[in-house]
Amino acid sequence: MTTIKQKLERLNSAQFTQAIKNINRGIEREGLRVNTDGKLSQLDHPTALGSALTHPYVTTDYSESLLELITPPSNNINTTFAQLQDVHKFVAANIGDEVLWPMSMPCFINNEDDIRIAQYGSSNVGKMKTTYREGLKNRYGSMMQAISGIHYNFSLPTEFWQLLKELNGDDTELTEYQSAQYMHMVRNIKRFAWVVTYLYGASPAMCKSFLKGRETGLDFDSFGKGSIFLPNATSLRMSDLGYTNSAQSELNIEYGSLTQYIEKLRKAIHTESEEYKRIGVKVDGQYKQLNHNILQIENELYAPVRPKQIATSGEKPTDALENRGVMYVELRVLDVNPFSPYGITLEQMHVLDVFLLYCLLNPTTELTDAQQLEAEDNQDKIVLEGRKSDLELTDNGINKTRNAWLSDMFEDFSDIATWLDGHYGEDHYTAAIKSVSASVNDPTQTLSGKFLSELQATQTDNGVFGLKLAKQYKTEILAKDTSVFSESFLQQESVKSLQSQQDVENADKVSFDDFLVDYFKY
Repeated sequence: MTTIKQKLERLNSAQFTQAIKNINRGIEREGLRVNTDGKLSQLDHPTALGSALTHPYVTTDYSESLLELITPPSNNINTTFAQLQDVHKFVAANIGDEVLWPMSMPCFINNEDDIRIAQYGSSNVGKMKTTYREGLKNRYGSMMQAISGIHYNFSLPTEFWQLLKELNGDDTELTEYQSAQYMHMVRNIKRFAWVVTYLYGASPAMCKSFLKGRETGLDFDSFGKGSIFLPNATSLRMSDLGYTNSAQSELNIEYGSLTQYIEKLRKAIHTESEEYKRIGVKVDGQYKQLNHNILQIENELYAPVRPKQIATSGEKPTDALENRGVMYVELRVLDVNPFSPYGITLEQMHVLDVFLLYCLLNPTTELTDAQQLEAEDNQDKIVLEGRKSDLELTDNGINKTRNAWLSDMFEDFSDIATWLDGHYGEDHYTAAIKSVSASVNDPTQTLSGKFLSELQATQTDNGVFGLKLAKQYKTEILAKDTSVFSESFLQQESVKSLQSQQDVENADKVSFDDFLVDYFKY
């Protein structure tokens, strides 16, 4: 079996240098708008931020108060980070006294009804987005939807896939080859997602209000006035409390090929759920959910990674994948980094590039049902007790200590970082891997370790600490000059987006009922 180092030695031509410089990245950062007293904002999405339906860089996720800040694809990692900074500044300047919550687990929330479902206007597509969220509330409750994360989008250019295909002597059609390689990457991301959670999980503690008396079976310690934590946890966001919804564990989505993935996902969207039938779809003239199937739409699948293709207007994600193949992968396991005003750092981005290339170059090709269960078990262990000093994980049925497995991986990470720096003519990747390698044998150096140490050293409540950071970050963000997106540019985008929403609303020709029937035709 060819090692990663041997593969890298074959990818060293000038053409590969050019191709590698065209890696595209994009970031989606979620964050709650919070009052100066640390409570969830009850205000509408600010008009100054434009239309949540059509603004390309500022939208909302589940609720009116849950912002999502988006950077467009860029082949320059510094540009991507600068764009993220600029969008943050625009938001900070247009939310009045409010601040952006700097953690994945939410601030104090008194009642689920305080979480107002996001509104997208009167168009059919806008109503569909709101109805989908109504369905999430009725299926899972709103608390889970108040959690924030970071999505990291990553794609390699067409010329890279063409060169790789030629190098491997593969005569498959290029789009098909590219999709197969991305699915290989996706399978390995699922297998190794625990690494990202170990390094960058940042939610070992949370506000007790999140549980609202629910039984979790988890043995929480408490501190301060209303904070709880698990001593060795890395990411409560990625636990069953959050986005790894146990109700979906029976779906058995398969990642062996793009065709398999699409078929399984479509099946889930078209298979009725007895549990969700009891909710009803349209009750007393009001929609409770889009349908009573296992998934209302593709986006309801809570997965650590998704293969993606840009969908055209009205096109379903699975149709886009079937029609044009995989264009990029969306890594979804990242917690919001509480030590960065922007929820992520440039160093993290360099490490994620290395990790994603490791998943592509890793020779392990399959992900059987047994291996998928093993990967999920490893992830669960890392989520709840990832910083335990003697933690063991399982690799194809063989027990390995976390430290030994990470040490092996970091040798490959270092090789990939050196290879990337060779193509870029710099040392940012090597420096990033070297910096984070301190976490391999010392769990206190992980984000979750540093976060818990900070809380315990200062004896500060989770919520008090979060609010202090949020206010500090707002000042920092506003003080920084923009470098890619000027204030006037983003203001113009807001004005254009409001007009675009109006145009979408004016273009509707059918009732919402008919629109849904047409959308779900299969």
